[in-house]
This record gives sequence, structure tokens and C-alpha cells, in this order.
Amino acid sequence: MPIHLKVSKGDVAERVIVVGDPARARQLANMLKDSRIINENRGFLTYTGSYNGVKITVATHGIGAPSAAIVVEELVNMGARVIVRLGTAAALRSDIEPGAVLIPSGAGYNVGGIYAQYLGGSIVYPAVPNHEVLLKLVSKFMNSRLSFMIGPIYSSDAFYAEEDLPRVLGSRGILGVEMECAVLFLLGLIRGIKTGAVLVITNNLTEGRFGRFLEANELEPIINKVGAVILDALSEIT
Repeated sequence: MPIHLKVSKGDVAERVIVVGDPARARQLANMLKDSRIINENRGFLTYTGSYNGVKITVATHGIGAPSAAIVVEELVNMGARVIVRLGTAAALRSDIEPGAVLIPSGAGYNVGGIYAQYLGGSIVYPAVPNHEVLLKLVSKFMNSRLSFMIGPIYSSDAFYAEEDLPRVLGSRGILGVEMECAVLFLLGLIRGIKTGAVLVITNNLTEGRFGRFLEANELEPIINKVGAVILDALSEIT
């Protein structure tokens, strides 16, 4: 049994959708058939059920790369083979509105920290999603008629030190900032699993950290729509 996720062999499906917020895990679990909770330890709420007849797990990874890495490693150890993150992000360009959907084509990150510990050298690995997963997500979102963007993001370790990012990164083509995609993509490459992500924009940093921010009641219907598309995609990825 893993140290943090108190689950047994067979509890975790090969296909997993991960989220940062336990409330979002509960929301997605309600979209599964015959959903049952398999972990509550440390607040990492984790559920397993089925969607379109396919077994799927919904897991909480918490905030930031170290927390997410722990959960992803333990999910992989318990049988996960495809992991897609449904998260939120802040836009780094003024033309991206809250509520927009972003599919990351790659994630930048700072040299050092958890990445250096995994890589053990001076080479910075490309943090990119699995190509099959990326194509499947794009295809499903095109068929859903939900509007979305595809592009690079930045995974930050410092939520309250991001105000200057629109000038530093947004002006150079980076669309948004969040905190976990880079380590998920990196672990996908290292552990040989398929990864991907879809992000909902909650605020725009060109308006400052405390500008307009989507409230929970505004975010909930968007997550329902986006979550359904991701679950549909996951059910078809082998």
C-alpha cells in the first residue's frame, strides 16, 4: 500500500483524471457510474467508477509540483497508465477571458527544485504531454463545439510571486500559468505513462493578482462541460 494514498491493488483504474481541489474531485466523481471513494487520507480524495462502461479513477493531487508528484507516483505504482489533469490557470495575455479552455502543448518551469532532483543533471527535459492524449483531447473538444486554445503554459511554484509574468512570459507566447502540469508531463516521460491536461482560465494576471476571479458557482458548470469531454476522451484512450 502506498504511503499517502491508502489504496490497494485493483482500486486504481488504468485511466485517471487528476485535480487539485477535493471539491472538484467530488464533482467529477458524481459524473461516474457506481462511483466509490477509495482514499480520503491527507485530503487526497480519490474515487473509482466507470464512464461509458470504462473504469476510471478521479484523484486529488493537491497544490504544487511536490504534492502532485507524490500522488502521480503512487497512482502509477498502483496501476495508472493514462493520467489527465483537469485544472485551472491564470491567463498571461489580455485577450484571454476567464472561463476560456486551454489545452497545454507543453509546460515551462524553473531550473532547479523538484525537476533537478528528478533529472539529476543540467539537461532540462521537455515537459510535454503524450501526443496520442493531446490529439484525442483536441479531437473531442472540436467535436464538443466548446471553444478552446492550444499552446504553451508555465508551471509555477510560487502562487503569490506571479504578478510580473504577463510581461516576462505572456509577451513571449506563454498563454497561462498554473502549478502542476510540468511535473505531470515530466513524470509521464520518466515513468512511461501517457499524460495530458486541460485547464480552465479563472483570472487574468494582466489585471493583477486580485482582478476578476471566477467564483465557484461560475466555475462549476464549466467544469461539468469540460469534465465530460475529458472523461469521454479518457474512455477511448488505451
